[in-house]
Amino acid sequence: MRSQLKTINKSVVLLILLLGGVVCSVQAQHNVSPAQFFFNQYQANAAMAGIDSGLNVNLSYSKHYDNMPGAPVSKWLSADYYLGRRVGLGLNVANHQAGLLNRTRAALSYAYHLPLNSNGQSLHFGISAAVENNSLPINDVNGNPNDPYLANYNSRGAYIDGDFGMAYTANALTVQVAIPTIRNYIVKDTYNTVDQGVLYSAASYKIGLGEKLNCLEPKLAYTMVKGNSDIWDAGVDLKWANNLADIQAVYHSTQSYTVGLGVKLLSRMQLLALYTSGTKALRTYTDGNLSLNMKVALFRRKM
Repeated sequence: MRSQLKTINKSVVLLILLLGGVVCSVQAQHNVSPAQFFFNQYQANAAMAGIDSGLNVNLSYSKHYDNMPGAPVSKWLSADYYLGRRVGLGLNVANHQAGLLNRTRAALSYAYHLPLNSNGQSLHFGISAAVENNSLPINDVNGNPNDPYLANYNSRGAYIDGDFGMAYTANALTVQVAIPTIRNYIVKDTYNTVDQGVLYSAASYKIGLGEKLNCLEPKLAYTMVKGNSDIWDAGVDLKWANNLADIQAVYHSTQSYTVGLGVKLLSRMQLLALYTSGTKALRTYTDGNLSLNMKVALFRRKM
């Protein structure tokens, strides 16, 4: 009887870890925020910290639209600031919950913005030092809290990580590439339960449209994912009414899409609501994901 209970406890733990990993990996793209494509590019690339001068404070909250039990909930807080002398600084904090799995990551970023000429061409370099912690609340597990599988999962504690990014800007053109987690290239983590992106790249171009429809920005992004299919994203951001409002639409190769509407308030605050449909693997079980985002821009200064 005792051996049967031990087997059941191990099965419960393994099922929790497996379901958490499956939901995270097919729900989105290695826990990225849909706001990273146009609204807050610093979330995906440290080189974008302080790229547009001043202080930008961003808050994001993402949750499944239909409140599916155990579905992922993600929260982001980021701030980036142009310090002057071509230097940008950033802070990026993210928390992801999926079932009983809880992942928190905090990163400090340093970016250097190098003008190439007087025509608006620049190179941007960024690096982050990060601390990440993954935990599983033992008291919430429906099983034996003394099971060694649970203790081993929580025994890792926090660990050091980092990321690196580059970007090239030339007036309307932006090309960028980033390594979102350097640890993947150095340490083989046997506790990884979700697929993670190991390389992110993107290219976009802003097209001026005139006074009524101000700007159209198409963008193509590619994410190399560890242990799963790579992801392509193709989207557009349309701004109008003197850049006071914008519409975003992104199609993902996971056979899902993101659409959003944003407004600017009081010249310093922007609000953006994004809806991401369920991926093909989860479309039968969930109606998709809702993301709410806010940006406050302060202390603007010349680059």
